[in-house]
Amino acid sequence: IHAIGDLANRELLNAFERLRAYERDNHKTPLPHRIEHLQLIDPRDIPRLAELGITASLQPIHATSDMEMADTYWGERTRYAYAPKYQLEKGARVVFGSDAPVEDPNPWLGIHAAVTRRRRDGSPGPEGWHPEGRLSVGEALHAFSAAPGEVSGRGSLQGKLCPGCWADLIVLETDPFACDGEVLAEIQPLGTMLNGEWVWREFD
Repeated sequence: IHAIGDLANRELLNAFERLRAYERDNHKTPLPHRIEHLQLIDPRDIPRLAELGITASLQPIHATSDMEMADTYWGERTRYAYAPKYQLEKGARVVFGSDAPVEDPNPWLGIHAAVTRRRRDGSPGPEGWHPEGRLSVGEALHAFSAAPGEVSGRGSLQGKLCPGCWADLIVLETDPFACDGEVLAEIQPLGTMLNGEWVWREFD
């Protein structure tokens, strides 16, 4: 279910809480629901996603696209806006996407936004917008890869490189764990493999 503001997210979490009670009282298997966007949340509601087993599905590039608008209309509440860090700290599952075609589908732009909390031109400054919300490269990559595989029920096949999984992968020109955060937005692939077969590559 899509929810943006703090009241919308609270009402949705209240509904999910009632649903979880119904599932428990009627011995039904809890379904893997998620909240899409979760752009603003009241700090009192932050732990509830983990408690209810609800996935937080966010698009990290929205933080840098929307920061002026968010500051204008949400003021001090923006500390808890576009902030998957808080969900991860409470143990909730976090998945990332691009929100294409609203935003560019290139995942490296989202990874750059999640890690730096800055736009590609460096604004709003070296520390980024609400820098307490910055993620590590590993956290951002996991939210774009392994976590969606787990949420879709394909975690044993998809989202990571290990025996038994589909060989879906890209070869990169730059190591994202070794480069400066600003470089993340510029990373380009050198090859793409789907289920063990090269579908495109720039090397022999």
